[in-house]
Amino acid sequence: MNAERIRHLTFDGFGYQCRIVENAAPVTEPVVVLGGAFQDMYAYQRLEALWAASATVVSVDLPGSGAADVLPASYGFDFLTDALADLVGRLGLGRVNLFGASYAAPITYRLAQERPELVARLALVGAAPVYPPDQRAALQAMADALESGDADAYARMSIAALLSPGERDVHKRAVVTRVLARTMGSVTRADIPRHLASTRRVIDWQGLWPGGVRDVPALVFTGEHDSLTHPDLGREVAGTIAGSVFTLIRGADHLCHLERPLEMSQLLDRFFTDQPLDDLTYLTPLEHHARPASLVP
Repeated sequence: MNAERIRHLTFDGFGYQCRIVENAAPVTEPVVVLGGAFQDMYAYQRLEALWAASATVVSVDLPGSGAADVLPASYGFDFLTDALADLVGRLGLGRVNLFGASYAAPITYRLAQERPELVARLALVGAAPVYPPDQRAALQAMADALESGDADAYARMSIAALLSPGERDVHKRAVVTRVLARTMGSVTRADIPRHLASTRRVIDWQGLWPGGVRDVPALVFTGEHDSLTHPDLGREVAGTIAGSVFTLIRGADHLCHLERPLEMSQLLDRFFTDQPLDDLTYLTPLEHHARPASLVP
């Protein structure tokens, strides 16, 4: 079993932490994992066995996430990108395989854009170039319910925002619905400021920065039934990254790490170790974005 340790750090006065699973004989660069707005550094632990067999894995609670200090919504994704760059430097990781899920997608995208020398490969799931009005409204409804102290309403709003409509064929829908209802319905008073700030940070976000991403191999994907960051939004993100690959996981929506965890784990492991993806039957046909329009002089 790989050794594991926790590091506690600060950035610009805000405390945060990371969990490091060491691999003494890696075959690829360290895998750095950033989860969604309501996740912590253990959220992808059940997926990481394949990654840890190939690399050191670093799961991060940046300021505002998990057990890290609450980060006011006035601190945007640029601040969190700077914190992530600081972490990579402090740990002496060199170039990394960078994975950002949903809320973390702008952070990881921005690091690849600003500091491509730090990123060996970029993987994004549940990404959007900006959140359209309907999605912002759903997130605002979640924030309103949470601010009112109505935990049951918050759980219902979360399910409506994060899960696809019931008529779509999604793996483990009933189980995932129960898990999400229990998790979001058990938010404590102490959790409310963190959840509110994270939700408002997404609502206030003005979208991807111009210029696209160059010189970083990238995989962008989500579930084929994702209704929060629906496939066309992910496809648009992929279109701003030179040489990226876009695909969808069949039978999943925005929560594909819960609905198809083994498949998502294998997909990322293959990408991080430069193995082919086109024989994976749970994916839709791969879409290659050679030279996005945003990068054409």
